[in-house]
Amino acid sequence: MASSSMPAALVLLAVAMTLLNCLSPAFVGTQPALRSTSRVAMEVEWLGGLNRDVVEVFFTAPAQGERTRMVVTPDTTIDQILKDGRKALGFDQEWIPDSDFTLYNEDFPDTPLKGTIGECGLVDFGYEVHMYFTPK
Repeated sequence: MASSSMPAALVLLAVAMTLLNCLSPAFVGTQPALRSTSRVAMEVEWLGGLNRDVVEVFFTAPAQGERTRMVVTPDTTIDQILKDGRKALGFDQEWIPDSDFTLYNEDFPDTPLKGTIGECGLVDFGYEVHMYFTPK
């Protein structure tokens, strides 16, 4: 008798578990909890452009597949970024002058960067410079 009621009990348990899963909220929480946002996050809105005194930029050597991050100010010169980036990626050989490299903004690959990074369209987030070996 116990052996014949065992499959029926398992079926009943499976049906109960299925109903319980359908009626309970998802494991990620209820909808109101997902919509709550902290007050700080609601007050901060990025409108683009440059609003910070210190910005993180990506320094990339696309031909070698090398990339690093560096922190700059809008007054940082392109020459200093090139020097620091070469050192960070291990391309700072003494016998290759900095003048043999050119930096470009990722979004404007036809215009070499000159002057300060602030004059070259620096923005708060997602700014990337690409270094290319261009021997003279």
